[in-house]
Amino acid sequence: MEYAPGKPLPEKELCEEFKVSRTPVREAVKKLEEMKLVTVIPRFGTYVAPVDINEIRSAFEVKVKLEGLAGEVAAKRITHDKLREMKSLIEEADILLKDGGHRHLIEIDARFHEIIYQAAQNPILQEILENLHSRCARLWGSSLSSVIPIPEILHQLKDIYSALEKREPETAGRLMEQHVRYFIDHIKSQLL
Repeated sequence: MEYAPGKPLPEKELCEEFKVSRTPVREAVKKLEEMKLVTVIPRFGTYVAPVDINEIRSAFEVKVKLEGLAGEVAAKRITHDKLREMKSLIEEADILLKDGGHRHLIEIDARFHEIIYQAAQNPILQEILENLHSRCARLWGSSLSSVIPIPEILHQLKDIYSALEKREPETAGRLMEQHVRYFIDHIKSQLL
């Protein structure tokens, strides 16, 4: 189930959807509230926070540079297992692109980023980037995601993979920054 900005998040439905008791749902809601992804109004409920363009802009400004750093560090530290995992994602994305599975391609892109964060082997950098990715990913799920040329995104992921595989830190960092900027530029063109 997807939740649009401003829509309620009924606790009971969340428990049923995720097949958990109320305690883990409440803990998750607290974490989401800390990340400013939900708004809790006492005695009224929990709501998906509206998309704050200024906050998203600020998050992207930081994300661009930190993604570049993650790419650089990952190129030095990435394991063969992580490279295999990335290659598998790219192969899956190639198949999905032909079948028009754009929603799943967005998930593959997110997983690709997660692998890079893990490959950097820097828990602080990973935590910050995962938080930023959660904030920025809200635009992926919005109607704005339809303006992103998925074939170009896939091409970028292949280039990043190649730089990581060749252990080219500067190239990997530059490509990661370009990848994030590409998304930002396309979103800006739709908002202006």
